[in-house]
Amino acid sequence: MAVYSHSRLASYETCPMQYRLRYVDLIDVERRETVESFLGRRVHETLQYLYDRHSDGALLTEQELLTHLDDAWDREWHDQVQLVRADAKVADYRETARRCVANYYRANHPFDQGHTVATEMAVIFPLDGARDVQIKGYIDRLVRLAPGFYEIHDYKTSRRLPTQAEIDRDRQLGLYQMAVNRMMPDVRAVRLVWHYLAHGRRLRSQRTPEALEQLRGATLALIERVEEATRRDDFPAVRSRLCGWCDYRSVCPAWNPVQGRLALPGLDARRGGEAAAAGAPPGAGAAAGDGSGPPAPAGPALTPPGASD
Repeated sequence: MAVYSHSRLASYETCPMQYRLRYVDLIDVERRETVESFLGRRVHETLQYLYDRHSDGALLTEQELLTHLDDAWDREWHDQVQLVRADAKVADYRETARRCVANYYRANHPFDQGHTVATEMAVIFPLDGARDVQIKGYIDRLVRLAPGFYEIHDYKTSRRLPTQAEIDRDRQLGLYQMAVNRMMPDVRAVRLVWHYLAHGRRLRSQRTPEALEQLRGATLALIERVEEATRRDDFPAVRSRLCGWCDYRSVCPAWNPVQGRLALPGLDARRGGEAAAAGAPPGAGAAAGDGSGPPAPAGPALTPPGASD
């Protein structure tokens, strides 16, 4: 059985080499925690705590919720949390986390918009039963507005605010809607809701059955590309500003040719074969990764994440 997630597929789209190192070769590297991911975890945990307490009959004040966030920040903070941005200050990130929670609290108090079915809800469902392809993920919060009517809520702590067109094409929550359609026997309609907490904005989208079928087909096509790349061992590295946040940079052949060859012993042989097949002179296949040739071409100039999503 092949099990994929949105984040796993996004890893391949961002950089096929990162996908190979993480999911195919299972390279053991020290997993760094950036301040962006630390912030995202603390905010998600705090909002989960808010709704778990609400389900128990407790309506927290804004200050009680911010105190919970502060306590968790102090308790979980450690010296290995990394600041990738040169101008980053921990105090600024902490204030951003507080702003995210305060914005959400003020926009949604007294938290009586529907019944919370679950928080951090694990889902897994077959995307293609014939091929035994499964999709898994976690829904930040599932809400029942009325019998048969549901909302899937997702919390975002990133700096960038997407357009409505981008939201309407979002793969992650579209896949989660497919899961909810299977899990909830009374489902009649599902609305997708994104909370861009640092901006104090709430974005919504709804998918028709036709749109979900298009998404299913596009996702299966992407999975086929991933599986074909795995069969061919074809995982080019894509250099971009996102590399600063990548745990695998130290063993990536695009950034560290020596460690890359140690981590991927078949890399030079494969490059040599590709060069020979293309009619290149002997040794040309390794030139781009051994430090003797020009640097690897830069990938798309992607904007680094402002926070973990």
